[in-house]
Amino acid sequence: MSALPLAVMAAFLFTPSDMAPAESLRLSRGLAKIEPSHFARRAVIRGDHLDDAIVVSTEKATLKPGPARGVFIWDGHVQASVQRASGQTRWEVSHQLTYTGARREITEVRYEIAGRIVKIEPTTVSHWTDYCPLFEMPGECSQFTRVIFEIPEDDVRALAEAYQPGSRKPWLIRLKEASGQDVTIGVAPAEVAGVWQARQQLALTN
Repeated sequence: MSALPLAVMAAFLFTPSDMAPAESLRLSRGLAKIEPSHFARRAVIRGDHLDDAIVVSTEKATLKPGPARGVFIWDGHVQASVQRASGQTRWEVSHQLTYTGARREITEVRYEIAGRIVKIEPTTVSHWTDYCPLFEMPGECSQFTRVIFEIPEDDVRALAEAYQPGSRKPWLIRLKEASGQDVTIGVAPAEVAGVWQARQQLALTN
């Protein structure tokens, strides 16, 4: 596999340890070279004339497991849901966490934009269990938690406009848990700019 697809799949950056400050997170050099147009071309578009909305998503560009403070991010993507009747767009960010042990109860999402910290409640937090060890084998079942939160269009636009070619600075997101076991993630600004670009192209053709 070439270096470019590997970089695309690694669009989500993961905190290496509990002690690493968020400011130390950096995108890989390969990922920092990828431009928004690359994500725009790889965006998945779902929906037709029988649907009320068209969905534009980066879900196929960011599928790669990776560690984040004792959990794995099995999936993470950004998507836009465009209403056919009004043209209004709902922007969402989704993460699927995989881990063992007690259920992770995510109660708050924080992200940084334009030097300010935004604090919001997730719109969806769902849980399920899978991949349990055989009865004869010790170990715990794998827990899964999906967290989805909505982000205002003005913030998406600001993130897209703030994209700087070659920059290794990520868009920081923190999933807050009541017990204090937070998960910090860095998203490539090129991905946000790419889905923004794909949504604008959709507006010209639908």
